[in-house]
Amino acid sequence: MKKSLLFALIGGIIIFAWQFISYAIPNFHKSAMEYTPVQDEVLAAIEKSGMKEGMYMLGQVNPEIPKEGFDKAMKAYEGKPWGILNYQLENTTPMAMNMIRGFIIAIIISLIFFWVIRQQKNPTLIKRVLMGVGIGFMGFLFVPYTNYIWFQEPDIWAYMLDGIAPWAILGFIGHKMA
Repeated sequence: MKKSLLFALIGGIIIFAWQFISYAIPNFHKSAMEYTPVQDEVLAAIEKSGMKEGMYMLGQVNPEIPKEGFDKAMKAYEGKPWGILNYQLENTTPMAMNMIRGFIIAIIISLIFFWVIRQQKNPTLIKRVLMGVGIGFMGFLFVPYTNYIWFQEPDIWAYMLDGIAPWAILGFIGHKMA
């Protein structure tokens, strides 16, 4: 049990540190958070519109249109601009609480990962590293890549790196500690 808890803490630190690095310096996800000099005008127009806080897909058909008119309405959007808008009414970031929650989640998933690699029959270093890479890659394919298929997020390669690098490290450390 001690090894599991120690690995969970070490793994939590590695995952948490990786996430920080990935979004800070060198900021692999920068392409998904670009600055635009027209941000003030865009935000003012959205605020003026009275839009409610939420996440919106822009450039889609009104879901209240009857089925008969849906295809015609869809054609009107073909070849036109579209976007995803995550609109928040207030710029507040409870940094401390978000970091605590992120660290706790990193510890929990590290604990689960350690349990998984300890279930391997005939474990070797390469098997455990590959198990880590495989689990990380599955996580990448499940959400970031599946979303990329539809929404083409520009930081897809950063997500792939996030899904592989820290998990390979955890596989290496997990093998040494198991």
